Amino acid sequence: MNALRPYILDDAATVEYQRLDLMSRILDPWTRGYIDALGDRRGWHCLELGGGNGSVSEWLCETVGPTGSVTTIDVNTTLLDLVPAQNLAVQQADLRTSDLPSRAYDLVTCRALLHQIAEHAPTVLRRMAGAVRPGGWLVVQEPDFHLAPTTEPAVWAAAWRGLLEWGRDSGVDWFIGRRLPRMVQTAGFARPQAKTDVQDIRGGGRGALYFKLFFAEVRDRVLDSGRLDAATLDAAAALLDDPDYWTQCWMMTAVWARKDPTV
Repeated sequence: MNALRPYILDDAATVEYQRLDLMSRILDPWTRGYIDALGDRRGWHCLELGGGNGSVSEWLCETVGPTGSVTTIDVNTTLLDLVPAQNLAVQQADLRTSDLPSRAYDLVTCRALLHQIAEHAPTVLRRMAGAVRPGGWLVVQEPDFHLAPTTEPAVWAAAWRGLLEWGRDSGVDWFIGRRLPRMVQTAGFARPQAKTDVQDIRGGGRGALYFKLFFAEVRDRVLDSGRLDAATLDAAAALLDDPDYWTQCWMMTAVWARKDPTV
């Protein structure tokens, strides 16, 4: 068996905790909106994969109430263990090699997980589908960075071309979002629905700070790979401090589907 690739970000670093917090602040409103649209969730039993800092799991615990439950699984549970909810079960596991209970949950969800484990994504998605009970829901959100190499100025696009190539070399698929609806359909859901959200990023804003943290966290490894030079990366990072600079570089595709109640 081939060795599993390491996670491309240091999930024990303070900067990674800061990045996860910003990601939650940016993406949680979208995630909550898609799950809210599913209807009354009181009493549901939910499973979140790749729970990260626990922002979605904690919200789900409040949403399902005391008669419901939430199980969250991550390879690093440091932040999840801090969530005070009484109806939350935290499990430490590598989802690339772990099985999931069959037909056990009203909702199975993940966000920004599958692109990090691209080689294993179809298998993990099938396991997620199998864990949804008849009549239950699957909700998945993944990024698509196809916009990034087309943005302006040229140095911003060049920096992203290098970052995306480095990610590909590291086993990350930053383009998985546009294939996600078909992947969910292949996993056994006949009629998935999908929507793609785009963030407008302004220098000095929350989205800009998120990417400044990301650039800083991966800098040494990207430069060592030869996919990007320091001058280009630094020039791109400098744009993120300019309040007159606006850009788009990523999209987030959400796919939601209900399992046939008769299956």
